[in-house]
Order: sequence, then structure tokens, then C-alpha cells
Amino acid sequence: MQAYKKWAGLRLEVIQYCKEKGISESDFRLLGIYEWQNVYDRLLKMFVDEEYAKNCGLYWSNIEAGFRKEIQKIYSFEEGSKNHASYEWIEKLPQIVECEKIYLFLEEKKQTAKYWIAECSPAIVHLIVNDAIAPTDYYITNKKFDWLITENHHDIVQFIGKGLDINTIKAVCTK
Repeated sequence: MQAYKKWAGLRLEVIQYCKEKGISESDFRLLGIYEWQNVYDRLLKMFVDEEYAKNCGLYWSNIEAGFRKEIQKIYSFEEGSKNHASYEWIEKLPQIVECEKIYLFLEEKKQTAKYWIAECSPAIVHLIVNDAIAPTDYYITNKKFDWLITENHHDIVQFIGKGLDINTIKAVCTK
């Protein structure tokens, strides 16, 4: 824990949370200084409008229509709205994504364009999102960057890209 004293804010909160809950590094690992930039850049290239990415990066792309227009929107909903599940849908993320590891992008809470990126198991994302960091914007993608799941601070959840099954998403995310 001594090595992390230089970090403050969200990164430190998540590290402390994982330590307290006994979440192993094989289930949740924040990317290091030499890893995160390539992953971040690839996400921007795959999903965010080029002009938007140049001006804003990932910041608020899930609110201000920053996603590339040719990317298919699979499904979206507002958590807690009529006919849609509340925050529990994310507990069933492994059913939706059907992969062993994903990238989780966590937005620093102080209204900045800073993201912490983790490689993690879909099974523990709900713990990080619902217990450790709520409420903040986050983004989830598979390691091939085929699809993107995002939730913004207005509780709007969006599924975009290809490779996710809409019937599974609807079954998990609707009441």
C-alpha cells in the first residue's frame, strides 16, 4: 500500500476498496503508466467521433453524442425508468458480455477528463461501479474493442458496437 500513497482520488479509493474486499489482482488490475495510453487511444479510435475525440477525448462522449455516427446503437435505457432494471443489471454483466476479461474505464470524480483503466473480470465490475465509485461515468469494452457499454451520471446506459446479443441485454435489463 505504501507505493500508492502518491495517488489520491478515485484511483486510491478503488485500490483501497479492492484490498478491503479481498479482490485479487487477477480479477481487477489498474493498467500501468506504459499500458493505459494505447488502450485509451484505441477506444477513442473505435468509438468516438474523430473531431470530438480531438477536442474532448472520451470526456462526456456518452452525453453529448460524441460517439461515431456509423457505430450501431444496440440498446439504451435509463436506470430505474419504467420497464427497466435499476442498478442490479450490472450484476449480470457476465451474461451480457460472455468474456473472461474486459477493460473498465473509470472517470475521475472531479469533473476532469481523466480516466483510470482496469483490466478486470466482468463478475466484479458491479462491486467497483455500485460500491466503490458510484456515481460517476464509466465505460466497459471487450479487449477486441467490438462493443462499448457506458453509463453516464444521468443514469443513461448505452450499448453500442457489435457482438452483443440484444435479446440477452433486454432480458437482463428489463423488469
